[in-house]
Amino acid sequence: MCLFKGLRLNYIIKNDPLMNSKIIKQIKGLPQKPGIYLFHDKIGRLLYVGKAIKIKNRIRSHFTKGDEHYRKEWLDDIVKIDFIITSNEKEALLLENELIKKYQPRFNIQWKDDKSYFWTEITNDQWPRIKIVHKQSTISHKPLAKSQLVGPFVSGTELKQVLRALRRIFPYRTCKNSYDKPCLQWHLGLCPAHNNQLSLTVYLQSLHALAQILRLYAGETIRIEAYDISNIQGTNATGSMIVFAGTKLKKSDYRKFKIKTVRGANDIAMLKEVLRRRLNHQEWPLPNLILIDGGRAQLNAAKQTLAASGHSLVPVVSLAKREEEIYTIYSNKVLQLDLLPTNLRLTLQSIRNEAHRFAIKYYRHLHGKQFRTTPKRN
Repeated sequence: MCLFKGLRLNYIIKNDPLMNSKIIKQIKGLPQKPGIYLFHDKIGRLLYVGKAIKIKNRIRSHFTKGDEHYRKEWLDDIVKIDFIITSNEKEALLLENELIKKYQPRFNIQWKDDKSYFWTEITNDQWPRIKIVHKQSTISHKPLAKSQLVGPFVSGTELKQVLRALRRIFPYRTCKNSYDKPCLQWHLGLCPAHNNQLSLTVYLQSLHALAQILRLYAGETIRIEAYDISNIQGTNATGSMIVFAGTKLKKSDYRKFKIKTVRGANDIAMLKEVLRRRLNHQEWPLPNLILIDGGRAQLNAAKQTLAASGHSLVPVVSLAKREEEIYTIYSNKVLQLDLLPTNLRLTLQSIRNEAHRFAIKYYRHLHGKQFRTTPKRN
């Protein structure tokens, strides 16, 4: 189990000839946590590997008549149940997939239609297409040098909804039409491959940006940097950079900036200064995605600064607080954040809000310091 070294393997039932009458009682001691579970027979053969958001509930379902996961033929064979707790459902899915491939459990093969995991493929066409596929292959995160897979995703229905929503701000091609024959999605402004609505270079950059959002949605470990500006009428102006990596904030990589070159209330110029100073630090790892607190003006300022610094391939999106909308440079449309799945929406909001909190904290520190050092007047 090379992916998750150090995880504790827990034994619930061990070679008990009366286990069929005791299983329900044993299930009461199972955790309500995400992970995988393993059913073994009396000679130790692995019969089945499953994943669960709540291990206890899922295992109980296999022994509950009428449940869609009820499997009567297992009841006389199972003599041991193991489980491994994981950090989240995505981690459980990957570990389950690894163990099934390695051990080929008898009932995973028999009930293989339980394994309908989904991947998003970015094809290697001249103008790449977006497809949903069911197979896993080598995944490349380099910007589209070859066909690229992102996933896995548990729900195909939800994945389709996510891709449909993101297409508003990351237009992409799905059809096989020739490039001189516009498709319906082109007429709707959702496919740039016909009549060159975008240059091919910009289109590939757009797909790279889309892939980063999908990687975040799939639970992959990507580095996101979020930025915000805080000041009142230009006084004590500050900027913040916070980092989200994997599934948590990486506070050791947080950075704060005291604005040095901008006078007066000019948040756009301040943002440019912060990004220029950050990009001068070549020893800091580049992010997979930059999230800006603001609207289209802040987004354009960020892209101009990235391009001037030679980092135009780093994807950037902006998230406006007032309307909770996402902006990109690849479309004039905007995306209402509530059209995304709850977990993805909350992740993006939490990252944006943390950048705002950190900027305000530094502003208050500078403001308080100025107040403390100002001479009192009689």
